[in-house]
Amino acid sequence: MQKYNISKSKNFYAIGLSYKKADAVIRGHFSLSDDSRLNLLQQAKDNQIESLVVTSTCNRTEIYGFAEHPFQLIKLLCDNTEGTVDEFQKVAYVYKNKEAISHMFRVGSGLDSQ
Repeated sequence: MQKYNISKSKNFYAIGLSYKKADAVIRGHFSLSDDSRLNLLQQAKDNQIESLVVTSTCNRTEIYGFAEHPFQLIKLLCDNTEGTVDEFQKVAYVYKNKEAISHMFRVGSGLDSQ
């Protein structure tokens, strides 16, 4: 049987923004091209942040992953898009552990769609 080693000091986060609070212009600042998505994943790996899921559509941009603090994921997003931390904080959401998992399933099942 395979064992999974997930650090007890890390939490599972969902960070992002969507059509609910951010208009199309702001969402555009945080959109990820294929190249920027690859750069984000490499930057995460370089910073020992593993197990990421990155979603970027016209309605939302989100990162799901394990981190010591959600700012690690927010920084990845802002470093690889035209968005700023200040702009992100005004319209974004951050979910932790059970709330993050619940959000991920709502998005994945279409319950949190326009």
